[in-house]
Amino acid sequence: MNGSDVIKMIGTFAPEGRSAVMLRHAARFPIVDMTRPELAELTPEGAATAEAMGEQLRGHDGVRLFHSPVKRCQQTAECLARGAQRAGVAVELAGAEEALGVEYILDMKAAARLSVEHGDSFVRRWMNGQVAENVIRRTEVIAAAKVDYLARKLAEPCRPGRWLDLHVSHDWNVMVLRERLLGVRHEEAGWLTFLDGVGFALNGRQLLAEYHGQRRVHALPEPAQ
Repeated sequence: MNGSDVIKMIGTFAPEGRSAVMLRHAARFPIVDMTRPELAELTPEGAATAEAMGEQLRGHDGVRLFHSPVKRCQQTAECLARGAQRAGVAVELAGAEEALGVEYILDMKAAARLSVEHGDSFVRRWMNGQVAENVIRRTEVIAAAKVDYLARKLAEPCRPGRWLDLHVSHDWNVMVLRERLLGVRHEEAGWLTFLDGVGFALNGRQLLAEYHGQRRVHALPEPAQ
């Protein structure tokens, strides 16, 4: 919950070029209304933990921070930025990205009802394609869209040096990538904790994904002509 696994992973990234992590936001207050999950903001402890994590990003030439449109993700990005700035790292708060949100939930009320009805097993049903597509898109479609987004950001030019993109998002988003790209199921690995995430690097048309020491390389589709 303090981002230590992500910091450890970042330390294994290449000393040159751009790398990225899609991570869950910091600790939040409980979600009271499942149809309005965006209302839950960071706790004071969550904000402090995110700032402390940002301070551990020293050694990078620069960090870009993207976040979902939800306020707690913006709060997390801002706290990470403050910590990184204290560590002497150049920071760019790049702003909100729809790709980091939950735009794939097409019927929030139905998704909330099913989530309450099935509990944590709802995510397994979703991963297995057992939830209607007019409620929520299939996870393989979501994963492909997130990979495309990450690859485009990683491909953006940068000056020589060590550069990091942090994409602050939600547990379901990161868990989809964790399972679809690395085969890590939450039943075995546990629910994704706050400030945990999956790391990425780009090598030509190949995307390297990493989570807790597990790595896989995925060939990216060729761009449309």
